[in-house]
Amino acid sequence: MGFLDKLFGSGKKAKKPQEKQNFFITNSEDHGLGSIDLAISGKVRVDCILAIAALEKIAKSKNQEFSFNVMYTSLLEEGALTVPVVCTIGEEKYSLYFIYQEEELLKYKDLVNHIDQTAYPNLIYFSSIPIYDGYKPKPIIEPFQLADLRYDADSQLSGKFAMWWSTDEDPHFHKSATYDYLSKLHEVIRGYESYMTGYVLRQTRVIKEVELQRMRLPKNHVTYIIDAPEEKKVVLDISQEKGIRFLFDIDHTSPQYRDRFIRGAVVDLIATIVPLRQNNFPADDPTDPNSYDWFHFMSSVIKQKEEADEISGHQIGLINFDPA
Repeated sequence: MGFLDKLFGSGKKAKKPQEKQNFFITNSEDHGLGSIDLAISGKVRVDCILAIAALEKIAKSKNQEFSFNVMYTSLLEEGALTVPVVCTIGEEKYSLYFIYQEEELLKYKDLVNHIDQTAYPNLIYFSSIPIYDGYKPKPIIEPFQLADLRYDADSQLSGKFAMWWSTDEDPHFHKSATYDYLSKLHEVIRGYESYMTGYVLRQTRVIKEVELQRMRLPKNHVTYIIDAPEEKKVVLDISQEKGIRFLFDIDHTSPQYRDRFIRGAVVDLIATIVPLRQNNFPADDPTDPNSYDWFHFMSSVIKQKEEADEISGHQIGLINFDPA
């Protein structure tokens, strides 16, 4: 219970259902799980715990393995999609969504349109109100932000992590979406790297500062392991020479995920820095080396080699983690 409390937090209590009834309406039978009689507490944290217990019981009755995760976020083309609970029973993967008021019902109707894009496509609802037709869906997907990430101080990594890597569909860095996003980022944050370092470290909970503070970039690179959407680990690498970089597990990350992540991070950083520029916040003192010069020099060298077919199957910003 403590683990779930920590993940859900104290939160706001959900309002009591408008319809007087003791048990949720659910479509669990449509998924071959039988009828689930789940009492309504009106508190999403409590109801999630009860639902997890009920599904684990079903898994045991089927002699199948059971696992779950709470507040699971999928990184889609449109942004970040979060559901309260996902679970696996045997080979089947389920997303759980709770409806207490019309607000959740409207979002549920939008969730139906996107759930097939996630790793948990079987959608089970638990509703305290009837599932009426005819409502216009309300968007459930939100922009992906750095605040969706969490620093994992205790984790260890193995494998190859990089900013970008060549694939058959995306063979050239200088023509890639990743290059476009990162080039824009380095242009916008130039001279404001200390603010953005403070922002990234605060948003990912590496530091506990409440207000945005400038933080000098370390001369020697420092890495932090970050919990990212879809239960992935991403490396946050910071140094004066190369700036703020996100590195991804080459063997377990799709180029689509990588580009969606970087795009969301860049949009978040740009949205944060524009007001600083507009309000004439003092820029950083020039440094040598610096990330702007490094990125553009590195990119120009890579471009020349790619255009001359001198390299293939290459990676940018590669770090090989070898666990002790």
